[in-house]
Order: sequence, then C-alpha cells, then structure tokens
Amino acid sequence: MSHKEHKGHKDFVLFVGKNKVGISMKRLLFGFLLLAFATHAQEGESLVVRRKPSEMPKLASSADGFVEVVAADVPGDPMGFRLPILGFATRSIRELERVYKLEMPRRDEAGLAIHALDGRTNDTRVVARAFRRETGLVTRIWLPSPGYSDIDLLRFEIAKAYFASWIERAAPKGTVPGTLPDWFVQGALRAADAQTVHDDVRFVLKLWSSARLPFFPALCTDLRVAKGPAAALPGYVVSYVREKHLFKPVLERLASGLAWDGAWLAEQLTGESDPVQQDRASDERLSRLARAVLSPGLASDWDVQVFASRLWLYPAGRGAAPGRAYSFAESVPLAATNVQLRAAAAKKALDMPRYVLGRGETMMEAGEAYRQFLLAVARGGEPDELSPLLKKADDILGALLAR
Repeated sequence: MSHKEHKGHKDFVLFVGKNKVGISMKRLLFGFLLLAFATHAQEGESLVVRRKPSEMPKLASSADGFVEVVAADVPGDPMGFRLPILGFATRSIRELERVYKLEMPRRDEAGLAIHALDGRTNDTRVVARAFRRETGLVTRIWLPSPGYSDIDLLRFEIAKAYFASWIERAAPKGTVPGTLPDWFVQGALRAADAQTVHDDVRFVLKLWSSARLPFFPALCTDLRVAKGPAAALPGYVVSYVREKHLFKPVLERLASGLAWDGAWLAEQLTGESDPVQQDRASDERLSRLARAVLSPGLASDWDVQVFASRLWLYPAGRGAAPGRAYSFAESVPLAATNVQLRAAAAKKALDMPRYVLGRGETMMEAGEAYRQFLLAVARGGEPDELSPLLKKADDILGALLAR
C-alpha cells in the first residue's frame, strides 16, 4: 500500500493483484469502523444496553391526566420518584387554581410531562421546554438529579406550564395566544402565600418611603424575574392584581390573542389612564398599606420605623413658626409656656393608641409610655417631670429598633 497527495487529500492506493484501487481516507476509516462493529457483534451483544424490568422508566399520571411523571424505580424504594413528584406538581397546581379561582378549560390531554432521571449525577438543574403538538401545548421538565433539584425552580416551571396551557386551551380555535411574562409567574407564586405577601409589601414600603420605588407604570411593564429581596416587586404587583380580581382577566386577554400590555394592566389596577395619575393612585394605596396591620400581634421593622417617624409635634397658630416641627425632646423645656405646643401634644396623645394597635405587646408599651409623656406635656409639665417619662418611652422604642 502506498499513498499520494491528490487535490489536497491523501488517497490510499491499494494493489489487488495487477489492479490498483484508490481509497479515500474517510472511506478507509469507515471500513475499519464497520469491521470493528462486526467483530464486537460476533463476540456478543455487549453493545446493547439491557435494563432490568425494575430499572425501566414508568409513567404515573394525575387523575385528570394533565400531569405525567416518568421515572424508573429507586432501588429499595417501591415508590421511587414518580408519586412524590406527581403529588408535588398536582398540589402546586390545585393551590394556584384555588387562590386565583381558575379551572383548566380542557383537561383531556396531558400538558405537563416531568422526566425524573436516574440521579447518577450532581446536575441539579430543572430543564424545561415547551412543545406545540397537534393536541396542544406540552411542557416537558427534566430533572437530572431529582433528589437534589431546586424545589422553588421546579414549582416555578410547573406554574409557568399550567398558566401557558390555560391560556392556550382558552384561546379560540385558530388564535395565536399571547405569552405571560415570567416575572408575572414568579409574582403569582409569591402572591399566593399570605406571609410572603406581607414581606413583599414591607419591602416595597421601604423603597417607597426612601423614594426608590420605580414609577408604577414601569412596574407593570419592565419587571424581570428577580432573586433575593427584589423578588418582592413581582409579588407586590401580582398581589395587587389578586386584590382587584384581575388575575383571570389577564389570562383571558392573552388567550384572545393580545400581547402582554403593561400599560393596560396599570390602567386596570388604578382606574387611571394617565401614567402620572396611575403613579399617584399607587402612592395612595401604599399610604394606606403603611397604616395597615399586616401581621396582627407582631411589629415588623417597618412598623417600628413608621412609628418612630410619627414622634413629632406640629403646633399651629400664634407662637409657633409656620411649618415648624418639634421633636418630643424639644417640647420638654417649652411645655410650660407654649400653649400651641401643649394643644398639639394633646392631639398626638389621642392618636397614639391607633399607631400601635395590633402590633404586639412591646409596641403597645411604647405607645402607652409616649402617651403618658404627651399628656404631661399637654398639662404644661415641668422638665423634671417630663424628662423621665420621655426617657422611659425612648428606652422601649430603642430596644425595638435595636432588634
């Protein structure tokens, strides 16, 4: 055998008797592979992967057929991953339906298929892909290592698959439905949990009180899936949607073939068409939430900070500078001589129980201590009486702020 260069390629030349046959490198390698495969095939069936019947993937379906879980049995565990994953997916969907008053328009076909692999890897991803078949939209989720998969991400993909199928099945025949943004799916999961709603509201109130909250129409348009505290923003918007009973109309609008429109959502939530008025309506709502008791019997950090921000006196009329606010400490030497200051203290004393009502025993103690101080100011008390009363109240508040 010899070889030569031919048009940039190395051709092998094989002499068979007196005949010379040219063979290209690719064909020669292909022939060797065929020969190797035939040799292995003759030696046995080692190339054929055989599984025990117990290792073959099996399918479990929800009662309505919407969810399917495919997984092999786990050695020593007859339940394997199928039933736990199926139960988790089904419960997640039922909770969304309960909270948002939804029912799948058509349940005659599977819309979610979860494939739990053998777990022989440290790959903890949750891989999801949506496919459109003749029977409709189907989302497939793969869990390479189901025992260690990210539960929150799995819950998110289940919710996303459910909402996508709901929209697609509610759409009139021949209509291409719109797509629900991922941030709205994240918000829907957060708004379904009461404690998370309270946490989200507190975070948004902190942003709002420090002038860091985005323009409200932008919240309905430009949000993204977020991690950490910023995830409160999608949760806040969707909790507002839930409060206004707009969740189903949002899905129905997409099912009609319309694309996502944040401006439409902002208008529906606030009842205003002008973006500036929409933002103002949002401010009014946040102002009401700031006064609300979000967690009865508990004082959050936000509650304490709001309470502390109210410890000012605003006297009016003769003897008081226009717009001048007096701290409680400043009122101590002035109480005996400033009538307007005493009147402002009397009014503030009446408001004090309302500030702390329902926010825990320590807040109630702080409120009562400040009320006693304000009543003494309203009586025109002297500094030697007022200072100890104010110190007692400040000490209680200081302990709350230092938690």
